[in-house]
Amino acid sequence: ASRSATLERGIKPARQAATAPMMGGWPSAVCLLAFAAVEVTAFAPAYHGLPSLRGDAVRGGSARHPSTRMQSGDGGGDSKQVRNLFDLASSSLATLARGPPGSFVSGYSVELSGEEQARSRVVREFSESLPSVRPSKPLELYEFEACPFCRKVREALTMLDIDAVVYPCPSEGDRYRPKVMEMGGKTQFPYLVDPNTSYEAFESDDIIRYLFQTYGDGIVPLELSLGPITTLTCGAVSALRPGKGRKSRAAGPAPEQPLELWGYESAPPVRLVRETLCELEVPYKSVTVARGSIKSQALKDKEGKFQVPYLSDPNTGVTMFESADICAYLEDTYGSASASPSSPPSSTTTPPPAAGSEVEAVWEEDSESDPLDPMNAPPVVVEGSVAADGPGWDDDAKGGEEDKKGDEKVKEEEEKEEEPVVVEAEIVSDDEGGGKGGKKA
Repeated sequence: ASRSATLERGIKPARQAATAPMMGGWPSAVCLLAFAAVEVTAFAPAYHGLPSLRGDAVRGGSARHPSTRMQSGDGGGDSKQVRNLFDLASSSLATLARGPPGSFVSGYSVELSGEEQARSRVVREFSESLPSVRPSKPLELYEFEACPFCRKVREALTMLDIDAVVYPCPSEGDRYRPKVMEMGGKTQFPYLVDPNTSYEAFESDDIIRYLFQTYGDGIVPLELSLGPITTLTCGAVSALRPGKGRKSRAAGPAPEQPLELWGYESAPPVRLVRETLCELEVPYKSVTVARGSIKSQALKDKEGKFQVPYLSDPNTGVTMFESADICAYLEDTYGSASASPSSPPSSTTTPPPAAGSEVEAVWEEDSESDPLDPMNAPPVVVEGSVAADGPGWDDDAKGGEEDKKGDEKVKEEEEKEEEPVVVEAEIVSDDEGGGKGGKKA
């Protein structure tokens, strides 16, 4: 009961923060902190051990779904946990830098029902101003995570509760950037394509205006229409996550079908997943489920709970929660870990044998070089052979004259067109000064 009362007192300032984010002074700071507190209890209730406000029953006691985040890992242990906590903390600070935009749908409302159900009260979040007309085909957005102008468009999609297929185009990426150049004539982002109306545009302000005129009430919210102030606050998010979601490091294969990511723009753990998807240039369908979204219940019905991020990969059939686990899965499946190392070309050159070693010569019938041709290095010596046994040098041959006689014998045998005889031989060194030809090498 005390927890329900506390939540009921905290909902009003959170709603005020969503509807009037630009208040000045202490009221603004209090509303922002209240928004952060409510947001923390909503985006990952299992991780924090707190109740969720997203349509779940508000219950006292421990969390209903214990998280495996802190137990996940392959033995990395403390270092991995520290890294995950650092990423989550910096992403949370980035959310505070921007504030409520990207967390609530347009016309967000919340209420606590008066019905008592097993010592709990049900929280209902909804919107009465979202239009019933939805795009029949998902929009296509070409962008990259660190771009502040792209963030403005993603916030607009979140407010309007519109899904879009996102094609990441980080710097040095070569998977979708050429397509933008082909369609629009330049590589500038964001670039939106609406297959329902054949609309295509680059400029973020033009895109936002189009979205609210086509799928909203025609009025662009104040937090998206403040010009440089909006751009600066969106840029502050990227400043708190330096280098993340900016540069391509795609090394693995591209998926045949876009993945499906459930979340919303300002949720800190969802941002971590989007950064990984962007850097790996993995396309995905962004299913927006901000606070008040009509699709929140669909996820709860599908998986038994509401928690974001939630990833579904139609290429492998994998579905999972938890940002750390999702990022690890993406790295293993579509990152450098999935790229099979190219084997170096095999060399056909045989290193020379060490002095005093015996080597068995093996010749193939299709070899271009005649193994019986004495002009082909290295020379061979036939053990215990005589002139009639086949070509070769006698073990006791010395000097250049003996070598010359051996050559003449070989030529005579070739003229007689006798079939070659495959023999076991040892490679010997060819002394330049007419030294001992029988010295084994």
